[in-house]
Amino acid sequence: MNHNPYACNKVPEITPCKCCAQTSTLVGVVDFSRCGADVHAGKKVDPYAGWPVYFYRCGACGFTFTRALDNWSAEDFATHIYNDDYVRHDPDYLGARPRSNADLIMHNMGSVRERTSLLDYGSGMGLMTEILEQNGFDSVASFDPFSSTRRPDRQFNMVTCFEVFEHVQDPIALVKDINRFLSPDGAVLFSTLLCTPQAVDGDLHNWWYCAPRNGHISFYTLEALTALAARFELRVLSFSDGLHAMYRPQIAEWLKPFMPSNG
Repeated sequence: MNHNPYACNKVPEITPCKCCAQTSTLVGVVDFSRCGADVHAGKKVDPYAGWPVYFYRCGACGFTFTRALDNWSAEDFATHIYNDDYVRHDPDYLGARPRSNADLIMHNMGSVRERTSLLDYGSGMGLMTEILEQNGFDSVASFDPFSSTRRPDRQFNMVTCFEVFEHVQDPIALVKDINRFLSPDGAVLFSTLLCTPQAVDGDLHNWWYCAPRNGHISFYTLEALTALAARFELRVLSFSDGLHAMYRPQIAEWLKPFMPSNG
């Protein structure tokens, strides 16, 4: 009997969006080995894994994502992505990123830092909070499911979440968990690079930010972030293509210096 050769391990052609639940269609495929080391070298460095990671794009909000890792456990992520080789794929992880993020916060906070309790969610090794502690932040904490695993047992009026949103296979679960740490007068400052139609339509496998081996598997538009935040009665403010905030109707005091009207 002749079988359709495309029927074996075929992924669905459509799937619900993880942010707004609307119909999403196939938009591209990337080998799992695609990583930051390739980008830095300007050529393929690691051998191909032979595992095609298919991506979908939502027709309503533009969220671009894969379902290839949906059933992965924390142990799977630790084994295949966040292992000893991770720093080679993301050299800024322990390099310039913690310092630049700390500088961003210190530059905008002024005296407000004395009235701010801060949690760095997805903190990695906690390097950013160490810098903040050394510069007058008295109430800071770190949490990362892979490297700073002790969960704080309190809420904070400032939660930072730098280069985390693109790493999760369940964005609703991420924002739900962040919201648990957020005090009634709190807000979230986070970074993730917005996904433009040009990045997707111009061959997703050539977009430097799409790197499954780095854990980059979810890419947002402003519309997708807005839909995601609305589930938790939060609003979204985007300062640039890479820096954003989620906040309650009454804007947190520490967030005001970041607003455009404040320079």
